[in-house]
Amino acid sequence: MPRGEKLTDAIRYEKVDVLKNDLFLYIDSNPDKISSNIPVFYGHVMSALDNAFPDIDNNSYDNFIDDISFRIMKASPEAKSVEFIEKIISNALRCKKKKSGRSTLRILSGVKMMDIGRYREAIDYFSDYWKYDARIGMYIAYCYYALSGNEKKALHGEIDDRPSRLELQARETLLEMAKVKPSVNRFKQLDIKDTESMDRAFWLMTKKALEWFPNERWYVKIGIEKAKNNGNEEKRLQFLAYAVDKFYNDQDFLRENFYLKLEKRDGVGAAGIVKQMIQQNPNSLEPFYYGIKLSLLSNSKSTYNEFRDKALEKGMPNYLVQLFDLAIFVMRGEQREAKLQFKQLKKRFKSLHFYLVALDYLMNDIFSDDDILRHKTSKNAFFESIDKYAMQVIKIQE
Repeated sequence: MPRGEKLTDAIRYEKVDVLKNDLFLYIDSNPDKISSNIPVFYGHVMSALDNAFPDIDNNSYDNFIDDISFRIMKASPEAKSVEFIEKIISNALRCKKKKSGRSTLRILSGVKMMDIGRYREAIDYFSDYWKYDARIGMYIAYCYYALSGNEKKALHGEIDDRPSRLELQARETLLEMAKVKPSVNRFKQLDIKDTESMDRAFWLMTKKALEWFPNERWYVKIGIEKAKNNGNEEKRLQFLAYAVDKFYNDQDFLRENFYLKLEKRDGVGAAGIVKQMIQQNPNSLEPFYYGIKLSLLSNSKSTYNEFRDKALEKGMPNYLVQLFDLAIFVMRGEQREAKLQFKQLKKRFKSLHFYLVALDYLMNDIFSDDDILRHKTSKNAFFESIDKYAMQVIKIQE
C-alpha cells in the first residue's frame, strides 16, 4: 500500500489480519529458522507492518506484536525453556510502540507455560495480573491445583483425602478473587480460541470453587459471563441452572434467567420470572418494566394496560409511560393512534425533542409502503431504542 494512502478502520483491520495470518503460516512452517535468529525475524515483522500500514494506531500495532509473539511461543520447540520465552519478550518489547506493554507478554507466557505443564513458571508469569482479569486468577488456581496432585502423592499417598498445601493455596487464590471481584474479560489478548488448556483450567476451577465455597455467588456470575462471551450455551445453561436453584431470590440471576427466556422465545417462562421478581421486590420498577416489555413483544394490549397501571402506581416517570404508549401503538401497527400519541409527546415533553426526532425517522420507515425488510428492520430498531432508553432511565443493569 502506498504511503499516505489511508484505509477505513474496517478495511485496515481486515488487511492487518491477512498479514498476520501470512506470518502465522510462516512461523508454523519455519519454527527452527525463526528460533535461531529471533531479532532478525522481529525486524522483518516490524518492516512488513510499517510498510503496509504506516498509519496504524499504537494499540493495534502492539496487539499485532503480541499475537506474533504468542504464535512463536506455540510453534517453537525451544519455547519450553524460560530463557527462550524471555528472549521473545525482550525482542517483542523493543518492537512495541508503548514501552509499558510487558504485562500482556508475561500473561501470554504464563499461558504457554501452563499449556506445557510448567505450572510454577506459569504462576510466576501470571503474577498479580489476576486482580485485573478473573481468568488469570482461575489459571493460577488451576496451576496450584495441578501441582497439588503430585505433592499429595509424594507426601501422603493416593488414599489420603486431606487437601495438600498447594491445594490449600489454590483455594486461597479463589477466596482472594471473590474478595477483589475482578472482571472476566479485561485482557482481550486472552481471547484466544485455539488454546484448550485455558478453557479447561477456567471451567475446572469454577467447578472446584463451587464445591469448596458453594455459597459464593461471584463464581457463578463470572461463569455465566464467560459462557456468554464465548457463546458457550451449554456452560451458560449449566451455571444459570445452579444459580436459579441455589440463589433463587437473587435479582441478578433472575434478570439473567429472564433474558435467557426471551432469547428462547419462552414467553410463559419469562412471565413467571416477572411474577417472581415482583413478589420478591414489589417496590422495584424493574419487574414492572419487564412486564411492559413482554407485552410490547407479544402485542398484548390487555397485558400492557395491566403493567402500565401498576408501573404508574409504583412511581414510574409519566413521560416514560407515555413513550411506552407510543411503543404499543407502533408495535401493533396502529398508525393513526401512534401519530396522535407522537404529537402529544412532542407537545407535552419538550425535553424529549432530540430523542423524538430519531423515533420519528424510524416510524416513517415502519409505516411506509416500502420493502418488508426495511419495515421489519426499522421496527426492531425502534423497539431496541425504547428498550435501551427505558433501561437507562430505570437504571437496569444489562
